[in-house]
Amino acid sequence: MKRILLAIAAAALPFSAAASPELAGDWGLKAGDLREQTASLIETLDTSGKADISPAFQTEIERFAYAATQLGRWIDGNDGPSDLGCIFRGMAEEGVVQLDALEEAENTRDTRDSLLRLAVMFSDAEVIAAAATQSALRATPALDSGLASCPVNTAAAKAALK
Repeated sequence: MKRILLAIAAAALPFSAAASPELAGDWGLKAGDLREQTASLIETLDTSGKADISPAFQTEIERFAYAATQLGRWIDGNDGPSDLGCIFRGMAEEGVVQLDALEEAENTRDTRDSLLRLAVMFSDAEVIAAAATQSALRATPALDSGLASCPVNTAAAKAALK
């Protein structure tokens, strides 16, 4: 039930506006904030053996994942670099996976492992957001290997093989 409420709350928040270079920039800034919050949680966990994973922090992870999904769609819809769209979709999925892992953590080590994965992802997201923003502003691909390594659907996968 808690996950459903978080998803509804995430969808209702203004961060879910139509994807654009501005959203990519905002998403990168939010990633930096989340990286700092996550690092603080890790430090607290290391010091005291406990970390308070607040509902607000969980909601922010949900919002981050939702925005990443929107950014992946934006990249795909604007014929952006396929690798960049794939990265956004991967980060959206990883955010949800790690949120679930935090909720299911049975011990301090599980919690720390999940927080560490989140911290690394948020750090990476700052770089990816800058690349997406620059790519959109220049209207040139930022990160495209030429291969659709993470197609959105089967039709895209078949088209990439032609």
